[in-house]
Amino acid sequence: MNGALMRASSRFAIAAALGLAVGVGSARAADLGGNCCADLEERIAELEATTARKGNRKMSLTVTGQVHRAVVWYDDGKASTTYYGLDSTNASSRFIFLGNAKVTPKVTMGFEIMIEIEAGGTSSKVNQFDEDGKVGAQISGTAAPGGSFNQHNVDAYFGDARRAAWWIEHADIGRITVGRYETAGVQATIDLTGHLLLGASASFILLNGGFFIRGTGGQYYAMTWANIGDPAAASSGRTELVRYDSPAWNGFILSSSLAEAGDYWGTMLRYANEFSGVRVAAALGYERSRDRATPATVDPTGAFWTSVSPDIEAWGAALSVMHVPTGLFAQGHYNAVDFNGPNHVANGYWGSAGGATKKDATHWLIQGGISKNWFGYGNTSIYGEYGKALDWGAEDAGRNFAGTTATAGCPGNNSVCTPTIANFVAVNGVVSTEMTVWGIGIVQGFTAAATDIYLGYRHFDADIICTGAATATGACAGAAGGAAKKLPTEGIDVIQMGARVLF
Repeated sequence: MNGALMRASSRFAIAAALGLAVGVGSARAADLGGNCCADLEERIAELEATTARKGNRKMSLTVTGQVHRAVVWYDDGKASTTYYGLDSTNASSRFIFLGNAKVTPKVTMGFEIMIEIEAGGTSSKVNQFDEDGKVGAQISGTAAPGGSFNQHNVDAYFGDARRAAWWIEHADIGRITVGRYETAGVQATIDLTGHLLLGASASFILLNGGFFIRGTGGQYYAMTWANIGDPAAASSGRTELVRYDSPAWNGFILSSSLAEAGDYWGTMLRYANEFSGVRVAAALGYERSRDRATPATVDPTGAFWTSVSPDIEAWGAALSVMHVPTGLFAQGHYNAVDFNGPNHVANGYWGSAGGATKKDATHWLIQGGISKNWFGYGNTSIYGEYGKALDWGAEDAGRNFAGTTATAGCPGNNSVCTPTIANFVAVNGVVSTEMTVWGIGIVQGFTAAATDIYLGYRHFDADIICTGAATATGACAGAAGGAAKKLPTEGIDVIQMGARVLF
């Protein structure tokens, strides 16, 4: 059957399905001459233009994604609770539209749109007082803006465009991506198991970042764990950019990106290969941001255009190794950020909130274990992990966390946004912060169902040094002459059990 006949058959099948072929009046049906066929052809063309279909016969269309929901239990040293059905920010629920088309044997063009859940109860937003997650004025019904999702008919929504970009790729030259996408730059842990980071993400605050740190006397400090932890991604962010990715050469891929107004750029070199049953993956990246944050009041004569620009530099390295025959593996990463004090200006990148003397920060994680298909359903991965996040909440001159304002996350870390808080204990003059994390867990894959079920445990400890010299009140007040002292804190235990279903 030739192409013309196939197209004609398809078009008349559409007409028949919609009742057009039998809906023609008897007089017109008997008249095979005139303009009957022309009218029918025109009507079919109109229907084809409005009929939903897979792609447009040239650009393919694939719909894919994942659903990832979890049950989270915590114990902050003084109280414990279980939250049910949260979306896990370690790998959020999302759906993805993908398309591509061949232009020549070596040139392909395509697009990607990825939308993830942003509102409602998520593992990074809940805390001791709020199991729903705050979305401010977007809450409807009887709850005031900033209230909870307590009404049964208030729906969550998919609202965060992780990716929205088109690309063009030449097999010998590489790929150019234009749109919203991950920047080339610092990379976090590369997971060779493919599912370990569901319950044990490379970032420490995607599971418990919204919880408030508590003192040994049961008091709540005006600090969340996100205030002393790594930025949510612990790696390159997503923004509007132009990005280049080279073809793979002996396992190496070089990538670079230019974002915002040209004042945010990065580059990275990635490597993946296998030697005699040993699988290796590695990455080395660097990025720099001088992007200005737009002020609340835009004034062309104001200081915005003449003030000191932000200057934040970050670099990182990651290495993962797996012995495929036995399934034994080790993987991890190290990231460092230079905020270029003493003239630091916060702009939202890399958890940059803080004063001009914001301290440089580091973050590292090591994971190890075994991943093997023992039961025939899919790989079972058993792991342990240990890591630290250093000085993300500190300033050389001392950073203040007040107890009556919304300092707990909103301006300093986009992953956590808490309401205005009252009667929390202020923590003043913070000059050093250290978060220590260790954990264990197990993940079971079910290949036939494209599903992974996991159980993961993490313990978090905080080591916070403050002076109290900045104010006369607060948790660190009383230190003679503003001398540094350790803030008494409780650790927190978090268990997450959940499943990710791919579709």
